[in-house]
Parts: sequence; structure tokens; C-alpha cells
Amino acid sequence: MLTPEKKQNNTKKFIELLSKLNIDLTEISKYLDEIGYFDAPANNQQFKAYPGGLCEYALDTCFELAQLVNAYCPGRYTEQDVIKVALFKDLYRAVMYEGYMKNTKDEATGTWISVPAYRTKEERPMFGDIGFSSYMIAKRFIGFTDEQTEAIIHSRSTDLYVKDIHNILRAYPLVTLTRMADLAATYLEKY
Repeated sequence: MLTPEKKQNNTKKFIELLSKLNIDLTEISKYLDEIGYFDAPANNQQFKAYPGGLCEYALDTCFELAQLVNAYCPGRYTEQDVIKVALFKDLYRAVMYEGYMKNTKDEATGTWISVPAYRTKEERPMFGDIGFSSYMIAKRFIGFTDEQTEAIIHSRSTDLYVKDIHNILRAYPLVTLTRMADLAATYLEKY
């Protein structure tokens, strides 16, 4: 769970990173506010399933990706490459989940209580996949190189069904590094 101060600091960091892209922030900021990006969870229950979790997850991914880029491909990618991919790869998640009250048993008292929780909305990603849907939304506001596009679309390891995924991974190291950053931001505790 995030404190209001931490959530506010994360929002400020996110906007500061966006400002490094030298783009007009008016439309993208308006869109992020409209969809409730900064209040959205990153997931419905597995990780960062709390208000502001998605922004925190994007910032964690950005940090991890910057570390990996510097370790594996120093000088090949810019800070803007890292920011674009990390901050936009899961943009669609902001509209995927809805809050509800979940009944759960209080182990101490044995009584049932209602607690806030999230669930996936019935609707599926508008373009069939979180990465591709995120890219399609983000490209309204910002331009992407081919490699940035591939990194956003294929940032998750769930797309192994893609016929040429191995060729994509070989051709675009940023895709592999983004997948690694995604896993680190999801499963590793901050050190």
C-alpha cells in the first residue's frame, strides 16, 4: 500500500520523466488523468494491487531497465529510449481493472468482512493484448522507433506463440532487456 505522500511523489517522478522526452505534455497528461492512471493498480491481485501501483510499477521498471541497459548495452540506448518503453509498456492496465468489495474471513475472529479489492473488467484489451493496446494508445501522443515499438509490444514473456519472437529478440536487444526489467520490477524486492 502506498501512503498519499509516496503516491504523490511517484506521480511527480513520472511527470518529470515524461518531461525528459521533449514533448508537449498537455494531451498525454490530460489522457492519464482521464483514465485515472495515477490511481490505477498494476494488477488485480498478484502484485501492486493497490491505488497507485501501476505508476509505481512503471517507475520500478524504468529503474530496472536503465540498470540493465547500462550493464548489457552501454551507450546503445538513450535515457529517452528507456523512459518511453518503461513508462508506456503497460499503459492499457490503467483501464483493465475495477475496484469492488471482496468478502474474506477474518482469521482472528472467524467473521466475514468486506475488504477493497480489484478484478479484471469483463472487456478485453482493445487490440487483443496489453502490450499492443498500450502501444496503440501511446502512439497517439508520442512517436516510437521500431525497436521501442517491439519492446513495448513484446515486453511480456507471454507472447511466445508469436511465430518470429526469437528473431525479434535477436534483432532488438531492448525487447529482451525490457522483459528482464519487467520480471525484476515484478518479483524482486528493492535493494
